Amino acid sequence: DTNGSVHRILTQPAIQRPNGIHLSPDEQTLYLVDSCPIIGGNRKIWAFDLPESGEPSNQRLVFDFAPGRGGDGMTVDQKGNLYVAAGISRPRGPHESTDVPTGIWIIRPDGKLLGRLPIPEDTITNVTFGGDDLRTLYITAGKTLFQTRTTIPGWAVHRKA
Repeated sequence: DTNGSVHRILTQPAIQRPNGIHLSPDEQTLYLVDSCPIIGGNRKIWAFDLPESGEPSNQRLVFDFAPGRGGDGMTVDQKGNLYVAAGISRPRGPHESTDVPTGIWIIRPDGKLLGRLPIPEDTITNVTFGGDDLRTLYITAGKTLFQTRTTIPGWAVHRKA
């Protein structure tokens, strides 16, 4: 609100542990990474319609990482593909498995996995596009910052002129 107040719009049971969040390039869809680190917890990417009112509706599953470690940070390219920091190379408890190898998972809006960019670190935490042409992908993992070039430019919610 314009007065600075904050309103809860989604909570359990619709989502368990929200993490990464991003809009589609047309700003009509809100994507949310839901990674709950308990046995049977969500390891999902959800999509919600985002009408002009700003109230998310029509929750639907885009991708499920279960039983492996779910996603963390996320970004999108100009075609609407999701780039999700996910996976773990060694489990830290009974709630995690190595079924999801570490890397940047590239997923279409319809949930089809396009590919995975392997990252040689244990825990991948975040990802964003940058550079003048938005084709540089920056990735945080462990104690390291990585970068790589992409063929599809990223999409920025607010781009300077």
